[in-house]
Amino acid sequence: MKEIFCIKQNIKNAIVAQINSISGNNNKNEKFEGVTKMMKIKIIGLLTVIAVLIAAGCGIGDSKKHESPAKPEKIIVQAPTAPPTTPLFKFAKDGVLNGAKLELIIYKSVEEATTRIAKGEADFTVLPLNVAAKLYNKQVDISLANVSTWGILYLLTTDSQVSNWQDLKGKELYVGAQGSSPDVLTRYFISKNGMKESDIKLAYLNSPEIAQLMINGLTKNAVLPEPLATQVLMNNSRARLARDFYEDWQIFEGKDARLPQAGMVVRNEFARLYPAAVTEFQNVYKSAVEWTVANPAEAAPLARSNMNIAESVFIKSMEKTHMFFATGTEAREDVHTYLSRLLDISPDMVGGKLPDEKFFLAD
Repeated sequence: MKEIFCIKQNIKNAIVAQINSISGNNNKNEKFEGVTKMMKIKIIGLLTVIAVLIAAGCGIGDSKKHESPAKPEKIIVQAPTAPPTTPLFKFAKDGVLNGAKLELIIYKSVEEATTRIAKGEADFTVLPLNVAAKLYNKQVDISLANVSTWGILYLLTTDSQVSNWQDLKGKELYVGAQGSSPDVLTRYFISKNGMKESDIKLAYLNSPEIAQLMINGLTKNAVLPEPLATQVLMNNSRARLARDFYEDWQIFEGKDARLPQAGMVVRNEFARLYPAAVTEFQNVYKSAVEWTVANPAEAAPLARSNMNIAESVFIKSMEKTHMFFATGTEAREDVHTYLSRLLDISPDMVGGKLPDEKFFLAD
């Protein structure tokens, strides 16, 4: 406003100077004797109109400069029944985020989630990282906004003779759905331990079914994610953890390597239209993740009421869940390593190639 005042003042001074010039010349120069009072009035009127138009234009520019960033009316988030979803319940319960309506959808299958993404019906989606990469490589317009799940897989056994991967030779091992990340990571560790896949009798079911088999003593060896691993340990006294996938990953990839398994993608059109809303969402989710990790007992009721996970199971499972927030950019190196290993074993897992740099949402 101060700048506009100065412009108006300068215009006013210029008008006065012009009028004085006209008046002065009329007295001194015969050429201006024909300039009538009416002409002077017209000149003054014209200069005034110009001044008003210029000032108005400056006012418009100033208002645009201070214009508030665009805000979405609604934000749609979808997530599975899994650890990284719990923080969402903390700030989604009110149904509003910074003035925008917030809708949280719990999907039952990855296929359901990817269909909704393809139709542009979800703004943020929690996904296994290989699925996110595969969608991106299929030209789906998404970017990796963050990673929050860094290792939730374990090798469980009731066999006293099993303590490492080599001990599984000739034995049956149940693994979640063939071609899924638990399957490919299991095959990665089999290979890294100097064995062939044929050395172990791999059997496939979905993870909840495997957990029930183990609880009922119908299988001895299984790969399970949290919180199912904890559920088995709490319901079968013979069951124990033989291997931690996160720790084994560091054995082969380096002690500072992290095992990124699930993250959140954002619809790129949403990110382009509402960059401030994306930043706000990232910050709020980060705080909620940190709160969940620091306060599992307080977060447990959210897991029970929204995902039907017993509070005691949730609290114990958080002790074995590697969960922390990192933006897509911050997680780039670990994600690249992880996807590279999946690509080596099963190219179709990531869509036949590594995603390029645009896959990672810029901070």
